[in-house]
Amino acid sequence: MVVMHASHPTPQYRRILVPTDGSIGTRNAAEAAAQLALVSGGCLIALHVHGTDAPGTAASSGESGPILPLEAVTVETPEVDAATALDAVAAIARCYGIEVETESVIDDKPARAIAEAAESHDCDLIVLASRGYGPLLSALTASGASSLVVAECSVPVLVVR
Repeated sequence: MVVMHASHPTPQYRRILVPTDGSIGTRNAAEAAAQLALVSGGCLIALHVHGTDAPGTAASSGESGPILPLEAVTVETPEVDAATALDAVAAIARCYGIEVETESVIDDKPARAIAEAAESHDCDLIVLASRGYGPLLSALTASGASSLVVAECSVPVLVVR
């Protein structure tokens, strides 16, 4: 249990970045972020990052794209379109009466895109969803995105399971 003393005030998170892929885990992260924003008087920035091989791009339309290891194909969450993923986070924010901005970017390095968005939006916190596979499987499948984000930026990162 954490006890806050007068000399250690509750952190104020004015701008909280919530990267989203539309998964259930992301919805849990958005819920936690909205609760933090409510307590802090802050707002959410929902971010959807997709690579150049996302639906509607050259790589997905029959041209050669990157070859993924079998683990990435069988473990990763299926791609959800940006509008659907962003709308889910915005709906959660609205339930809490929290202001929300949405942004979708194309970048083959999601950790870099998340770090750049956090910096450009002057965010105080990034709230990420954990895939929940544990550290060993995450390392094997390269789905440990939270550690990559932490390495890329100076903004605090909260990982929600």
